[in-house]
Amino acid sequence: MAHDHPHAADHTHALPEGDAVLRARGRRLTRQRRMIWEVLAAERDRHLSVQDVCDRVRAQAPSVTPSTVYRTLDVLVEAGLALRTDLGGDRVFYEPAHEHPHHHLVCERCGAVRHIHDDALGDLAARVEASSGYALAGREITLFGTCPRCRAGTR
Repeated sequence: MAHDHPHAADHTHALPEGDAVLRARGRRLTRQRRMIWEVLAAERDRHLSVQDVCDRVRAQAPSVTPSTVYRTLDVLVEAGLALRTDLGGDRVFYEPAHEHPHHHLVCERCGAVRHIHDDALGDLAARVEASSGYALAGREITLFGTCPRCRAGTR
């Protein structure tokens, strides 16, 4: 099941050109890869499961197998075009990589997912590095809790 992500009205995400990025990395954008990339790009503010991607691609090309979708998603992640996000509970989703990193808030009651950006986390990364000695990688953070609607009892 795909998950929507609310953003401010003036908040947009530019997407890279899949063909150019793959060619720059020595990969071809085959017909199947293009279809899978277009499925992700068409729903740029949603997380799609492999099944979501399969369903959308197979509606256009029934011969595309789930293994092709898995392999292609791996290629898109490796090329930096897509992000693979583990949202807990064996829920793995894919989304196009955006021009700026973001993190995820996941409601443990209803499963709603919301994007938050680095500015909301303040100097958390610096504090973690200072206290742990680790050099953090530039990856997203997923935080779990209860969304405002569930807290208010409206879900």
